[in-house]
Amino acid sequence: MLQKENQFQEKGSSKIPGLGPQNLISFEMGNENITLICTYGKISMSLNRQVTDYAIGKILKSISVVDNSTSHEMEILCDFDDIPLYQTMGYTLVAYGRHNGKYRVTFNIPFSSEKALYHLTVSFFKELEKQKTLKKDFYWNGKDNDILKLFYELKDMGNWDVKAVKNKEQ
Repeated sequence: MLQKENQFQEKGSSKIPGLGPQNLISFEMGNENITLICTYGKISMSLNRQVTDYAIGKILKSISVVDNSTSHEMEILCDFDDIPLYQTMGYTLVAYGRHNGKYRVTFNIPFSSEKALYHLTVSFFKELEKQKTLKKDFYWNGKDNDILKLFYELKDMGNWDVKAVKNKEQ
């Protein structure tokens, strides 16, 4: 594991222009259909309709590999009896309240759960089928090295590249 981390550190700043240690404000990566903007506390993902369920799953799984403490918060409107169904999917109940005869339920989806990631992938894909684009945020503890790990995890997705690097002013 240490050897793999050193490999990323060596690849890091020497291969990606403009990336300096502890200097990063945001790192944007992706291809023509996918954009990930990574900061120290958040990953913002934007997808176009052409993205497959496999690609969505690969992105979520790659984020999980780099930092499995990552999470996503989702709000769902459902019947009270449906809440346990989401919990069996690996979603963690955060809050709920009555809303127009149904329940507005907030779940935390932990990236440490493969079952939750699978269901999140399916949910995102179904949502993307109904819209032209999909934007989602994930909360993580990633730092410079983790952002680079994520970039290299996703490098084989096809035309995956660095789109923009923003650093703190010197």
